[in-house]
Amino acid sequence: MGIKVALEHRTSYNFDRLVEIHPHVLRLRPAPHSRTPIEAYSLQVEPADHFVNWQQD
Repeated sequence: MGIKVALEHRTSYNFDRLVEIHPHVLRLRPAPHSRTPIEAYSLQVEPADHFVNWQQD
């Protein structure tokens, strides 16, 4: 019997003045070569008007 773990990571930005939005780089995807099998993975970005470009290191 194995152990199952659920992780949630949340990043939020709050600024005290208007800022320009520029591309951000996030590295939050599980490594495909991990010894532990990943049963499910999802990424949710808000607001919905965004562009996601997947790259592998």
